[in-house]
Amino acid sequence: MRRLFPVTDMTARETAAEGVGEAREWSLDELADAYVYPELPAGGSWLRANMVSSLDGAGQHDGRSQPLSSETDMRIFGTLRALADVVVVGAETVRLEGYRPARAREAFAARRAAAGQGPAPVIAVVSASLDLDFSLPLFTGPLVPTLVLTGAAAPADRVAAARAAGAEVLVAGDGAGVEPVRARAVLAERGLRRQLTEGGPRLLGQFVAADALDELCLTVSPTMTAGSAQRIAGGPSVAVPTRFAVASVLERDGFLFTRYRRI
Repeated sequence: MRRLFPVTDMTARETAAEGVGEAREWSLDELADAYVYPELPAGGSWLRANMVSSLDGAGQHDGRSQPLSSETDMRIFGTLRALADVVVVGAETVRLEGYRPARAREAFAARRAAAGQGPAPVIAVVSASLDLDFSLPLFTGPLVPTLVLTGAAAPADRVAAARAAGAEVLVAGDGAGVEPVRARAVLAERGLRRQLTEGGPRLLGQFVAADALDELCLTVSPTMTAGSAQRIAGGPSVAVPTRFAVASVLERDGFLFTRYRRI
């Protein structure tokens, strides 16, 4: 099956049965319209996560998410980045996934300009220890300076190393670590209100535990991995499960591209 269509009142099976949708790839403009951020009140922010999971709940394979992904998943990944003011990512994910600076994309230039955004989203790396390789292009050659979110008790020598590499260090916690709600506020104060996190699981778990996640964009990959891979969110459990409502579902080649919003 090669379909990509929105599902609203009907399930994917019902929509396919009625012949709704064309066997074609969506354009980037159509994807951008499908994933547009909601209107935000003055000073408000919106945090969405973009993650991928296998059918048996693995959020990665051999430490990376790429084996679970697809071409369409990567198109949506790029679209979500292009709509965001800032991409928030954990230090471990930076190390494992080989993060590079976000790039300006001509296909989204007019849309970003109309929204008052710069040419590319800012990358914000969350780290308590700042155990990062500051010689990487993410820090030395970004289109817009990379941010490092850390706590007030972060090692002074690592803070100095980050700044020497060109990164801007922002304090978002009173201890060594970052407080999720405070991280959102610190970014919003800088005008980075359309926020996207790409994980990893520990960082997403912290946002969930702090009740700071507004939306989850989850790709369900038609794969099984077994093993002991992490889920998409880790860390301590919440006292009461957080409820989300389905906002949309897209399907192509057996992959489900779901979007949920917190109730």
